[in-house]
Amino acid sequence: MLKKIFVLIKVSWLYTIYFNFHYLPFSQAIKLPIFLFRPKLLKCKGIIEINSEIIKPGMIRMGGFRVSLYPNTGIVWENHGGKVIFDGNCSIGNASAISIGEKGKIQFGNNFSATASLKLTAFHYIHFKKNVLLAWDIIFMDTSFHRLKDKNNNFVSKGFSPIYIGENNWITAKCVVLPGTKTPDNCTFGAGSILNKDYTNCPDNILLAGNPLTIKAENIFRDSDDDCILYEIKYDE
Repeated sequence: MLKKIFVLIKVSWLYTIYFNFHYLPFSQAIKLPIFLFRPKLLKCKGIIEINSEIIKPGMIRMGGFRVSLYPNTGIVWENHGGKVIFDGNCSIGNASAISIGEKGKIQFGNNFSATASLKLTAFHYIHFKKNVLLAWDIIFMDTSFHRLKDKNNNFVSKGFSPIYIGENNWITAKCVVLPGTKTPDNCTFGAGSILNKDYTNCPDNILLAGNPLTIKAENIFRDSDDDCILYEIKYDE
């Protein structure tokens, strides 16, 4: 109960009310399903859809203070006209920013969680399936914003490609996810990894790490309901 009260105190209510009624149909907006914390709303164009049979207050939270190592700067929201779909519960932590292009699209699967300092740029298409967990300081870019040419002045790249993230993926700290990335279900990515291609030919329940990424372990997964570390009091000398 105290935790719920603490969350309600921290919500930026004026921005939250505006954001819900600006983007959602009245029947959903009146329930305030989206909570904003310290938001900086640069552009509020485009569309938001919530595809869930159950609509409840605060089921989508953006900018909440979750990790003390990053500043409590909430969420930056910049939508130039694209579409964002929430398939259920979503939590995006502090010091994060989302930028959607005029034709961009993001789909967040149910139980999406990003702990802190997520930087997400969607000018084409990014799709997260359900139960995706992102650690600290991760960048998603479905576009490079630029194109390359050969010496004959011909374009050799289109500069964008969709990103598809599989179910039950855990992407750990400081990963960079680039255009064209596709991941299998039940996959873990080691800290500092660069994801830049289709990995769906890899088996499920694996750990991918290194640059370039290689399979480091198989038949493993993170159980987020049972993964606490029990630290010992004894220290190594």
